[in-house]
Amino acid sequence: KLDHGLIAIPDLVQERMLFVFLLEWFNFPEVPIQEEVLELIGTLSKHPSGAQMLREVGAVEFLTQLSPNVNPRLRTIVDGIFDQLFHLPEALPSCPPTTSYEPHSVPSTFIFFLFLYPAVSTSVRCLKFSVFPWLSLNTTDRHILSSNESSLRSDNHNLVRTTCELLRDVIMQDFPAEIFLQRPSTVQSLLSLLGLNVDGDVSYLTFQALACLEQLCRNLRSRLRFYRDPSFCSAKQDPVSQNSSISYPQEVRATQHSGVSSPEEISTRPSVVGRPGQRVRGDGQDGDAASSSGSSSQRGAPPRPAQQSPLPQPHPELPPEMEAEDSLELQLQQWSLARFAVEAVEHALPLIRTGEKSLKVFQRVLELLAEAHGLLGDSIAPEVWDEHSLTAIELREKLQACIETLGDVICYYHGMTSSEQPESSLIHHRMVFTGTAIFTIRLLQTLLPVEKAGDNLPESTVAAIFLVCLDSSFSVAYPLIHESAVAYLEQACFERYSLYRRVSRVSHCMEATCTFLKDTQAEGDKNWHELLELADQGIDAFLYHQHLPLVKECVHTGSYLWKFAQASPLLQSESQKIFLKLLSHPLSPVKAETYSCTLSILKECLGVQNVAKPATSICSGVNFLLHSRVLYEISMFGLQDQAREVSAAAKDLLLYLLKGRLMMTAASWSRFNEALYPVIPILQSYASTEDALGNCILLISEASAEKGDEVCSLTARLRAALRLLLLNKIFLFFFFFFFFFKQVESVNKLYNILTSETVDLVLRRSAAEQLTIVLMDCLLEPSICMLRKLVFADPSLRHSLAQQTSLLIMLLIVYKMCYLIISHRYNLPFQAPSHHAVSPYCSVLPPYSDLLSLKPAWEALQITWNTAWHSGIDGLLEHLRGFRSDTRVQFHGELVLSESQVVVLRISNLKSGLHDCVHKVRDASSHSTVTFAMTRMHLYLLADRLALKSTAQSNKNILQTLSWHNAVERFLMVRPACRQDERLLVDIVSFLNTFFKQNQSELDHQDLKWLLELLLNQVFLNKPQICEVLSGPFASELSLRLLQCLRLSDAPCFYGLPSLERTLRTMAHVTALPGWSTHTPNMEPNTLCLKYLSGLLEVISSFYVDLGGNSMSFMGKGVTKNAVICLLHLSHEMMKESINEDWISLWSLGREQRTDGQSAAQLGLAWLIPLWVDRDPEVRCASLAVGAALSSLERGCVALSESCQNISGGLWATVLNILLERQECSMVRREAAFILQNLLVMPMPANAEEAKECAWQSPCVHDEDSGLCLVGLPALQALLYHCQFFESVGQMVKSCYMGRHAFTLSPPPPPANVTQGTASTRPEHCQPLFSLDRNVFFPPVFSNLRLLLFLYAIGQSDTDSSDSALTHESHPGGMTEPSAIVTPHLLLAVCGLLDNLLAVTRHSLLLTLSFSPLTLLFLPQVLSSVYYVQSLCKLLQSAAIHSEDMPFHREIFKPLLNNLISILTLSVADLDAQAQGAMLNTWADVLMLLATLLRRNQAAVGPSVGVALGKRWQRFSGDTHIHTPKCVTKGGDKQMEREGRKKQKTGEIDSCVERMKHIYAELHLESVKTGKSAHRRKVRRAVATELRLVAVLMALWPWFLLDDLTMTAALELLCVYTANCTVACSALCSSSSSGSSGSVQAVLPKTAVTNSLMHGVMKLASQVAPDNSSIHSLAFSLLANLAISRDCRGVLLKSNFLQHFLSLPMPKACGRSGSPAAEPLFLWLKLLLNVSFGEDGQQMILRLRGALELLVGLAQSKHSSSKPTILLILHNICFCSANKPKVLANDKAVELLISCLGSSSSEIRTIGASALWALLHNNQKVTAFIQWHLVII
Repeated sequence: KLDHGLIAIPDLVQERMLFVFLLEWFNFPEVPIQEEVLELIGTLSKHPSGAQMLREVGAVEFLTQLSPNVNPRLRTIVDGIFDQLFHLPEALPSCPPTTSYEPHSVPSTFIFFLFLYPAVSTSVRCLKFSVFPWLSLNTTDRHILSSNESSLRSDNHNLVRTTCELLRDVIMQDFPAEIFLQRPSTVQSLLSLLGLNVDGDVSYLTFQALACLEQLCRNLRSRLRFYRDPSFCSAKQDPVSQNSSISYPQEVRATQHSGVSSPEEISTRPSVVGRPGQRVRGDGQDGDAASSSGSSSQRGAPPRPAQQSPLPQPHPELPPEMEAEDSLELQLQQWSLARFAVEAVEHALPLIRTGEKSLKVFQRVLELLAEAHGLLGDSIAPEVWDEHSLTAIELREKLQACIETLGDVICYYHGMTSSEQPESSLIHHRMVFTGTAIFTIRLLQTLLPVEKAGDNLPESTVAAIFLVCLDSSFSVAYPLIHESAVAYLEQACFERYSLYRRVSRVSHCMEATCTFLKDTQAEGDKNWHELLELADQGIDAFLYHQHLPLVKECVHTGSYLWKFAQASPLLQSESQKIFLKLLSHPLSPVKAETYSCTLSILKECLGVQNVAKPATSICSGVNFLLHSRVLYEISMFGLQDQAREVSAAAKDLLLYLLKGRLMMTAASWSRFNEALYPVIPILQSYASTEDALGNCILLISEASAEKGDEVCSLTARLRAALRLLLLNKIFLFFFFFFFFFKQVESVNKLYNILTSETVDLVLRRSAAEQLTIVLMDCLLEPSICMLRKLVFADPSLRHSLAQQTSLLIMLLIVYKMCYLIISHRYNLPFQAPSHHAVSPYCSVLPPYSDLLSLKPAWEALQITWNTAWHSGIDGLLEHLRGFRSDTRVQFHGELVLSESQVVVLRISNLKSGLHDCVHKVRDASSHSTVTFAMTRMHLYLLADRLALKSTAQSNKNILQTLSWHNAVERFLMVRPACRQDERLLVDIVSFLNTFFKQNQSELDHQDLKWLLELLLNQVFLNKPQICEVLSGPFASELSLRLLQCLRLSDAPCFYGLPSLERTLRTMAHVTALPGWSTHTPNMEPNTLCLKYLSGLLEVISSFYVDLGGNSMSFMGKGVTKNAVICLLHLSHEMMKESINEDWISLWSLGREQRTDGQSAAQLGLAWLIPLWVDRDPEVRCASLAVGAALSSLERGCVALSESCQNISGGLWATVLNILLERQECSMVRREAAFILQNLLVMPMPANAEEAKECAWQSPCVHDEDSGLCLVGLPALQALLYHCQFFESVGQMVKSCYMGRHAFTLSPPPPPANVTQGTASTRPEHCQPLFSLDRNVFFPPVFSNLRLLLFLYAIGQSDTDSSDSALTHESHPGGMTEPSAIVTPHLLLAVCGLLDNLLAVTRHSLLLTLSFSPLTLLFLPQVLSSVYYVQSLCKLLQSAAIHSEDMPFHREIFKPLLNNLISILTLSVADLDAQAQGAMLNTWADVLMLLATLLRRNQAAVGPSVGVALGKRWQRFSGDTHIHTPKCVTKGGDKQMEREGRKKQKTGEIDSCVERMKHIYAELHLESVKTGKSAHRRKVRRAVATELRLVAVLMALWPWFLLDDLTMTAALELLCVYTANCTVACSALCSSSSSGSSGSVQAVLPKTAVTNSLMHGVMKLASQVAPDNSSIHSLAFSLLANLAISRDCRGVLLKSNFLQHFLSLPMPKACGRSGSPAAEPLFLWLKLLLNVSFGEDGQQMILRLRGALELLVGLAQSKHSSSKPTILLILHNICFCSANKPKVLANDKAVELLISCLGSSSSEIRTIGASALWALLHNNQKVTAFIQWHLVII
């Protein structure tokens, strides 16, 4: 159809499924017409839309995998398709101009950009991060970059040099680092400079390029941290960026309502009076201040029209200085981060070889490589080695090329260090080898998984790693790097790895050799097991060390261990194995030495010189020889060894032993005979009359039994004699007939009986058995053997014997019988002895020639031997210091180190190398010597950084142990006099910078104090901490010098930008220290601050205000940012140090003159407002922080308000818009919240009448339609309502970020609510790059402005599953608005704002709090920051204070309590001081909140608090037993119950309970003591009262109610505390205790009078008591103690508690005292008795209606065990004059008392008489009445 024109290609390319089907064509098992299908795809790919569609459906990856599987002809077609897919069209018709903010679709070629930079696409996994968000540039910035790029390509070297300096000092400080990757021309020029050589040496321009690239790498890493910081994560678009990889197109951005005015009234940015002049070069030296548009002006330029609002809107006008640039095409040409890092490494590596003559070059190269290494780790994923995408393939090839180059460098420099060269060259080569090796291994660790090393490491790199593994000095200095190198070698080349393992084993054996030799020579007890093991290992290494003294020590060790009868058999066995191993060693020198040493010991022990000594003291030394295995080895193999010295020594050994009878003890000689018996047959082969040994052997057989010194038994002697017959034919026949033919006749007879058929079968069987016995005779076998040897040796004897018939018949009989026996029993009638041809103890030598011939391996063994020989590297180095002296070599000459090895060893050892550097610096006589030494020291520190060494093992730590200060000091004290002096000073300062930045520790302050003392030229500063030193004279002096360096000017074109940039950066660091202005001897702090303020405002005026405040240029942004940061620090310093109350006015800029001569209005703080909406979020944050600092004072609020008069809505609307802008980063919004919080402190009129009299007319809202104007509180409420403040706050809480400090920059998963069938409203390239990673931490950027303490998340919502740092809120019409994440520190600022709002709006805000989404703040997922918890607690506390009826919903309040209380269980043991302080303050806030809630509404809040506390702590019983409270299972969810049982952490309440138990135990112990302890008890009660024990118990009372055991302990404590102590009793009945300390009183809550602790006790006592309730009993006991106090009796009266006595159930008359009713009655009577001790108490009892009758009735009841108590109560009542009439009026009472007189109990008679006496006292009228009763009785 295409060929005939029936359809057109533009129509086909719109059919997506057509491309899918065409590609799937190749998935069939059989694929016909492949060429036609590929040609059709190629035709369609020529159309741009067709190419785009193919890329979208994945044609690139599909064809990549298809191409290797088709024939070469079709592969050409596939390559053509690839060309079309990756072809850039000449024009991009679908891409609108980037200067428009109108919605647009994604251009067709943008998918190619996605493929090249796959961090935006999830299909390519080889990159962790690809490209930064796109930043557009204005005309000026583009011109600056273009001008510098042209200068870098110039032939004028001086221009190139100055351009590099400008780049490094100015442009890279102003421009974001990603600009240079997005427009890589500058980077390409710098990389080309790395290859610039002059006469084969590195050009000085190369140093400049290296410095620029290193600076760029650092800036890129800083930008990565910035984008990873959640606090600065923003969804705002760059003002002119359309295609940023994390920005969003305009069609998905909902309109951001300002909440104050309409969009028509709002312009892009605020502006202040100034000029829009632009800088061209930016160096401040060329004087060309004219912009490309030709606009320029001076300080007095007319102001621009007043602007309205500082907030960017969806469709603003582009700033006039911005001109269109082809942003999309530039993005297609930008470099990814990975590409830049790889290119930097690739271009820097050749400099290592090129700069062979200069160690400084290598230092600079290694510094660049170290920075690039970090970027590689951040950007490239390990999947790069497996992925088949073009990006991965290209990166893989480049990485392999770099790794191969590194391998070549390592091999080259290792070879150079092995050759004899000058010492300086050797040092240079060794330092390069070490640094390159460390970088190579670290690069592999970062990028290449170990298991993939075999497939991806080039051969040269494998060889280099092998050399690194063999380098023993390197392994000692950098063990972790060496370990990693070994792991890579094992995977890459097993053959080399096996060789390395052999070298390692040999090295270990050589170390064992030296250790054995030293330990054996050491005095004291020895570990013989370990020594024997070391000796065995040392013997295995004889091939390499050839140290023969080892043999002597081994032999002597064996001799010593065999001396003692009680010696360990195991030790003797192991030592014998070693001795036999030496006797049979394959090396003749070893064997000869062994025999020689053994013979020496033998002569020493059995020599004639010992004839006078006791045998027992000398012969034990030869016990190790008196063993059959040893004698067998010597006799069998030693005597016949080819080496003359061995055989001679063996013969002497045996001879000494055989002749040593007289020198041995009987036991030793017997042992020797036993050992000798098995080897006699061998020795008899040497029997002879010609030498001494032969004669001794003959004597063994001739010894007679009668002499008593026979060596062998009769049988042995007979065998010996028979063997000797072989040596002499004369005795042959004698032997034969005597031993053999004597039995022939018997054998014949037995044989005849056996074969006879007439003989009885029983006899024949007996004959066979006897014949078997005869044949099995041990004499038959040797007889036949000897006969056989004789006939073989003597032909004449053979012919003679052949004629003897009887002999032949006998031999036949023997043969036949042997045959029969063998055939029937499978066993020979005898066993012939045999001997080994080779010693069974001889070891086989492993292959060793390759190790000896391989130079790196042999050098490693040399280093190992020398190090071990000298007991470590320190001993070796001390020995080598006298290397050229005539020191005698004590080991083999081949192991002696060469000159080059000595140098390498000295510099490879870190301590020795650094000591050498310090020595060279101290004694240097030229600049080059100092430079070379300082470079070495710098490289040592740099190696630490690459190797990730710990502080304790770092080179810096080693250097701090050396005296390096004096060596460096002289170069810092002298002013440079020439160019070389300046360069040397730069090197030293660079070293010091590295020294103080790396591996920071507590030891640094000593070095820093030395440096500060040197710089300040003062005496030693006796201050212990770094911060204290810096905050002193140095900081102030440095601040003065920096002020002098500021060099203010009238216009930016006259500033020296490099100097200004450096000065402001340093100022930002110095002013960050508190009190930096207070130590100037000649200037007041206030004066210094004013000078700083004047200078910084001048800088801001020149670089920001005078440029219009709205310049989009990056040039000068570094100046602006640092100046604003300095101003922020300055504002805090002035608040503390300023003596001028109106210092806020000093922050205003002066008046500006109009061109017409009229005076313009004073700018005030108007210069600050444009900074709030700057392009840089860090500038926005810092400038808002300045506003927050200034607004902390009333004058600052007024000044800020006046500066925003020209903005619609004023200051309030401006700051509210910033706070509520959802696309803004959290740090910026946080500072806006602080400003609003400060504004709310200002006195705000509540109505129009107050507004007339109030000077603060803010906020003010004016409605132009109605003419209504609101001021003060009504205006604030209108603002909050209009901008939906509380709804926005609720949305903040929903999107709160709960991760750690940083997140990765990998693409997030697609949103869960987007299905495959739904078209996304956002193009793929606009997906955010961020995904949360809770395990990654990077130091936050701009940390001096936001000191936050993050903890582990206390609790996290189960529904929070968002993985994206940028949230997207749905809006009508299917749009989604991107929102920046909200961090906890933003919420803490919002809490402070709400707290102030609550104070201002009172009940209106409380109502909003109850029903607005702000209640989401109470959910647990926001408890990740303790600072936020503090703010939340304070807010809730304020809310509770302002309203007692504040509603707490159960579903909100319950989880809030659980999480607040869980904070109290966190451990602070492992936190630093600052973190502990923050946590303790948080605990105080939590406890204060809980106390406030309980105090305000205990009935509603108390149970919930008690349940929450019960879930978090376990209850204590006694000392150790733990009970789980019942309330846990009754209330609350089971999850929290499991959490409570799981953690069991100790919190504040636990410690309080423990303290109370301790106090109780002490008081109880003291209460039972008598005598002197009375005063001690009084003192301790006073202390308890002083510490407000009662108040503590009152605060914990709700918790006590939950657990009976805890309540019991508390009541017992109170009983002991109140016993006989009126002060303690009064404390329990009052709401507060007098005399308490202020600090404690400030923390403990104050309780209302109606809520005293005594009320709680009375409530316990009034409850119905269960059986045997200890709590009920203790409550009454405590009340009985309290009743002694008048105050407590008053509480009993007012509470009507005693009324409960009248309702008591009475015990039955027949009841026993132990009945349930008897126990409460007894408790009540005890209480009433104590009450009756006071007159007021006596009256209280009788006021109880019916109490007297009840008491009398109880006393008269039968079996009443309480009668004495009741009578005592009545007795006490009678003592009150007011009660006497009432008692007398009760006849039963009087009768009861009178009846007591007749009781049999003297106690009752006494009580009755005393009571009657009391009634009679001063009451004459009652005398007759009582007498009458007595008469009746």
